[in-house]
Amino acid sequence: MSESPRQRIVEALVREASPERDDVAGLFVDHVLGQRLRDLLDFEEVRAISTRALTKKNLDRIFERHVIPGYARYRSAVATSTDSVGTFVPDSARDEIIKAIEKSRLPRGKWADGAIDRTLVRRLFAPVWTNLLVSFTKRLPIPGLGGGSTGAAPPTGRRSASGIAGRLSRSAKERAEKLVDAGRSVMGGLGTEVERRFSAVTKEFSDGAAEIFREALRERLKSAEGRALVAQISRQITDHVLVTAVAEIHEDADRVAVEEILRLAPSIVAHSAPRTFVQAIVRQEIDSFLTLEGDRHLRDVLSELGILDEVRTLARKHTSELFRGFLASSAFEAWLDGLLRA
Repeated sequence: MSESPRQRIVEALVREASPERDDVAGLFVDHVLGQRLRDLLDFEEVRAISTRALTKKNLDRIFERHVIPGYARYRSAVATSTDSVGTFVPDSARDEIIKAIEKSRLPRGKWADGAIDRTLVRRLFAPVWTNLLVSFTKRLPIPGLGGGSTGAAPPTGRRSASGIAGRLSRSAKERAEKLVDAGRSVMGGLGTEVERRFSAVTKEFSDGAAEIFREALRERLKSAEGRALVAQISRQITDHVLVTAVAEIHEDADRVAVEEILRLAPSIVAHSAPRTFVQAIVRQEIDSFLTLEGDRHLRDVLSELGILDEVRTLARKHTSELFRGFLASSAFEAWLDGLLRA
């Protein structure tokens, strides 16, 4: 019994090596590539479906499953990388980056006015400044105030420190001015040697003042009161930002030469993309995604997102339109004639 045309067509299309199937697949791809983007999809429907998928439940799952582990993998990769920032920037872009920075203006920060209660800031830093000033005064070669010499041990005991802190009870500026005036008065009466020692102490203290300040600040931030003040300041800043108009914040961003930076982005990305570091991160993320999702059916993924029915309806509608145009094309007609004559 001779084969029917239907049998011949099916056999030609389903065999493992099928030039006929390859031809019709190529014809269909070419047909799709020749369509206008606006005709391939209804982008309004795609937008609506995508928006419906952005529920908190879906986003929680995506972030827990992909985003947070992905960021952890990125941190691990960066921690072991020996690349410098400059390796990701082509030489041709470096001068342009400098020009972009020169064109940029410092943000005014007008929107931040009133974001922080200055009283809280003063309460947070007052003990830090007091500690710094007390540490300085303990080193001064002033009888009855400091240690008497650069090599003498500073006075100890809470009463001594608290007495000095009491005398320096107002603002840091006022305390410093009084201290300098007192030093000048004493030096005027004690002569050149004390002045020399005073200058030596000042230089010695200035060399280590930053570390003394950092240590005092660390201790302050560790304290219960310090943590509570930081929490209050953080809440105030957050509340202030949340009620600030986006346009006000954008005024600061608009002072940066964004257009120049965006023009530089293609050359920087193109230069960075082939690098081993970037390639390894991309490969790692693809492998991790396939490990988690690669064996799942697309139907399951869309069902989990709650948009299976909408996507299926949209895909059937537009696939049908694509097929209709393809089946009516002269290329498909010629292919089918050749297959029927075979």
